[in-house]
Amino acid sequence: MKKRQVILSLAVLCLLIAVAWCFYLYNKPHTSAAGKTTDVSLSADSLYNAYAKDENAAGKIYMNKILEITGVVKDITMSDKTPVVLLNTNGDGLVNCSMAMDSAAVFSSIRKASRVTIKGKCSGYLMDVNLVDCVTK
Repeated sequence: MKKRQVILSLAVLCLLIAVAWCFYLYNKPHTSAAGKTTDVSLSADSLYNAYAKDENAAGKIYMNKILEITGVVKDITMSDKTPVVLLNTNGDGLVNCSMAMDSAAVFSSIRKASRVTIKGKCSGYLMDVNLVDCVTK
């Protein structure tokens, strides 16, 4: 009987630790690329062309890296309360930058057809190149 109580107590303790860890991760503040050092600086065209030419090779170079991308703004939209800046490329695709800034700051500081430099973390390629946690430079 005593062995059963010890096992039950350990199981409850593990469950409480798991719940506490999940609560911590859920409430953890969202980070941005603002305070991180830039790994690579390049144009929106160069980044898109690298992924369009060879996705695997480009992924090895750029995936999960902090990039500074310079390009011309095609559009600014909202996606699930997150502002998204779309940068033009010479190809058929775009560079999709999910901003870490609040929407008022994005809409007041970035204009369509303007040339901007955006810093963010490359999260891969899915018809467009995607950057997350972005800030303007």
